Amino acid sequence: MNVSAIHAELEQHFASDLEDIRAFLRLKSISYTGEGIRETADAVAGLIASLGGEAEVVATPGHPIVYGELWQDAPKTLLIYGMYDVMPTDEDGWMAEPFGAEIHDLPNLGPSLICRGAVNTKGPLAAFFAAMRGVQRVEGILPVNLLFAIEGEEEMGSRSFPAFAGQYAGQLKRADVVLFPFFEQDEAGMPSLVLGTKGLLYVELICNGGEWGGPTERGIHGSYNAWVKNPAWRLTQALASFVDKEEQIVVDGFFDRVRPLPQRQADLLSEQIGSGLMDAQVFRDAYAVRRLKDEDDRAAWQRLFSQPQLNIDGLFAGYIGPETKTVLPHRATAKVDVRMVPDMEPDEVLATLRAHLDRGGFEDIEIKVYNSYPWSKLSLDEPAVQAMIRTYRKLHGEVQVWPINPGSAPYYVFERLLGLPYVTGGLGHGSRQHSSNEYCTVAGILDFEKSMVTFLDEFTRGPRAPQGET
Repeated sequence: MNVSAIHAELEQHFASDLEDIRAFLRLKSISYTGEGIRETADAVAGLIASLGGEAEVVATPGHPIVYGELWQDAPKTLLIYGMYDVMPTDEDGWMAEPFGAEIHDLPNLGPSLICRGAVNTKGPLAAFFAAMRGVQRVEGILPVNLLFAIEGEEEMGSRSFPAFAGQYAGQLKRADVVLFPFFEQDEAGMPSLVLGTKGLLYVELICNGGEWGGPTERGIHGSYNAWVKNPAWRLTQALASFVDKEEQIVVDGFFDRVRPLPQRQADLLSEQIGSGLMDAQVFRDAYAVRRLKDEDDRAAWQRLFSQPQLNIDGLFAGYIGPETKTVLPHRATAKVDVRMVPDMEPDEVLATLRAHLDRGGFEDIEIKVYNSYPWSKLSLDEPAVQAMIRTYRKLHGEVQVWPINPGSAPYYVFERLLGLPYVTGGLGHGSRQHSSNEYCTVAGILDFEKSMVTFLDEFTRGPRAPQGET
């Protein structure tokens, strides 16, 4: 490919591409309400058709998955994974209409596109198609075959994706590698590459009034707490028993299956920390966090990549409206997520939580599972990973290699069910996903488009690295 000519074409065509991306972002596609889901799935199918491909909107028990093909008898095939669903926008503090895709000048970032899905992940998805159209305008044809599996339930734990992968396994296994296009530069401009992802267990703990005490049918006047126990107190006591005062997890058996980082990756992480390539201050500044759990940055980075977490996402009980209303609730709930590292498995972790509650006398507290899927791990020597590293070094000069993604994604479907390697990547910066004022920088979108072109070039003609330690 004539990479420099394609980059120049993308620059010349960028104003038009940006408007196309903004139009796609304005489509509401909220997982938990279903608002705009079908319309956005149809729009994704349209994006595949814009490349000359064929697309199918596949019905599932949940939201549809868009499957597509652009087959050109090329030597190599990429499976493009993505998601068109987004989180709700009910947070306070939005500076712009959450689906307006408005451009605002953000401090230290410049012109930025404010919209739910701007970074997670409708923005990079739409920008990927813009980049591919740029390749076609210059080259006439893409250097790879493309398959597409774009889901609408990632924010709900990818509930329909494993069954879809089984149904379409014959088609999907034709791919050499899976690419998840994503903006991977942090606020300081440093790109990162992840070698896998933590697993996810998302549960709700429910404490109802019952034989132990508490109202059983409805909330009652708060003054009766003198007589009647409160489910909110009981639930918070149960939650507090999971950790010590420093939030270190104290659940028996929780860490039994935790596998240390592979030595090669541990050494690389230590080298990057020691050289100053990994700077935790960037995170503190960007997320308005004054102090990490570990005061030593080396320990903080190592914890992030090698240890599981148990996090309270929300607590709900009684009256939470304005001003006052005294009430003793009959139910209290907490939403909790666990991020699991190799070799932890969701069912085993769930069993340790259940046993811990039972030992503590909280047998009545119900655990309701919403999402559950395992971790996945990738080799540093995977050719697509090396191609992405070369891409970053060509266009930026440096790259952070992360042993694992602290968040979660259904990569186990590719690794365990389909036997396919994968890579996540792309230049460009965005942040505040799952929060108000989610954004991506305008300049970063163009950088991302260029990085996708460079990655295609590196992937199709680059040296094939030997498989090694995972």
